[in-house]
Amino acid sequence: MSLENKLVSAGLWQTLLVALNVLVQFGYMAIMARLLTKADFGLMALASSFIGFGTIFSNAGMGTALIQRQNITQKHLNAAFQSALFIGFVMCALFFILAPSISAYFKQPQLELIIKVSGVNIILSALSSISISLLRKNFRFKLITASSMAITIISYAAGVVSAFNGAGVWSLVIAMLTHTVLSAIVMFYLAPVKIAFKIYWQEWKELFSFSSGVMILGTINYFSSSGLNLVLGKIFTPAKLGVFERTNNIKTLPSSYIGNVLDVIMFPAMAEIQNEEDKLFRTYQHSLGLVNSILMPVALFLIVFAKEVVLILLGNQWVEAIVPLQIMLIVLPISSSGRMADSVVRAKGLIYKNVYRKGLFSVVLISSVSLGAYFYGLIGAAIGVTLSYLFNYCIMLIMVKSIFKKSIKEIFLKPVTSGFLLSLTMLPLIFLSVFVTKYMVYNPVLYIVVNTFIIGGMLMLLVWKKPVLLGEYIQKTIERLIPKKK
Repeated sequence: MSLENKLVSAGLWQTLLVALNVLVQFGYMAIMARLLTKADFGLMALASSFIGFGTIFSNAGMGTALIQRQNITQKHLNAAFQSALFIGFVMCALFFILAPSISAYFKQPQLELIIKVSGVNIILSALSSISISLLRKNFRFKLITASSMAITIISYAAGVVSAFNGAGVWSLVIAMLTHTVLSAIVMFYLAPVKIAFKIYWQEWKELFSFSSGVMILGTINYFSSSGLNLVLGKIFTPAKLGVFERTNNIKTLPSSYIGNVLDVIMFPAMAEIQNEEDKLFRTYQHSLGLVNSILMPVALFLIVFAKEVVLILLGNQWVEAIVPLQIMLIVLPISSSGRMADSVVRAKGLIYKNVYRKGLFSVVLISSVSLGAYFYGLIGAAIGVTLSYLFNYCIMLIMVKSIFKKSIKEIFLKPVTSGFLLSLTMLPLIFLSVFVTKYMVYNPVLYIVVNTFIIGGMLMLLVWKKPVLLGEYIQKTIERLIPKKK
């Protein structure tokens, strides 16, 4: 199968997974926000931050190294699996020992047992990480889609049932562990790794030369995402931290899912063409242009209807999340752009070139969010997030320019133009729709559904009359997915 056909097939299955995941995630979020307290989410955010840190080291970038390396043997697989499992057990034991001290530091007694139990997640993630990487390397996204969707639904159902029965924060722990247990079993079954008791030092060294950079990047990424919760955990109460975590989660969902579609698919594809400079740049440019063309209009829509989004997903008791969400949604389109740059850097094997950018971004993010939160609360934290992502986007452009030696017009202006023009087209449609519906009896679900149909209908009519409004990236993608009949 040609690379283009692989991308089309993978894109369809990964997009299906994302669409279903978004629906399930939103439903799960809406139910749990009404069954649990803000403090429950704050406690879980703290515990998950520590467990996430351990998972970075247990995976140690070995799965990514297997995808990037063009020629792998059974020995490489064994070396990666052994490494992930060994470090997983070490990190799990370490957090078990440190749990009382962590709990005392944050003055949250419940946190100790939550961390001890959740630590098992590190080992389970290590078990599934290599198998998932093998499936991705071989573009077996159909299997990943079907199994991941089933696992997600079952784990969320377990969490909801637990919450209905009064489990509180433990319902979130149950959902997380159910997901990782099932993933470990199913993924290892789909892509088994032959377990060997011999240690393969040479193969481990070959993988580690690349995976160590991935691990460093993963650590830096951690501090720019989950690590924020650890800093804010000393500034905010658990309830306020829960509001920030849920708000940031809503902001991140569209960009992370769409960015994940492209990153998961594009990294293996880019790894195949890592030595074909022009082809690699065209793939990168198209991916970036497609992300902007989709997320710019989505960001505009979500900013206008942020109140309804919060009321639907979280409920009336979370209204303080509305303004911070609107502020953070400003950078929704560029939140995924860094994923494209990461894919390029990893595909080229220039992993350490990205370390400086990510490190600088993490320092700016943690500093600005901490200062904003300390002086101005939730709104200050949201402003810090927004300014940091704008800074990250600028240094990302500089890095990509140094790799491809292309102009700013090719790297920045061209991929942004289509999304910007589509957003400008949507703006008057949104205002017109809001004006028409302002007199209807207010219900957040009905209001956003009616406005979505009105705006979507008018936009479809305009695009039907003038398809060029979609922009070249969406048009080209549609043409590849649905080729014209000869």
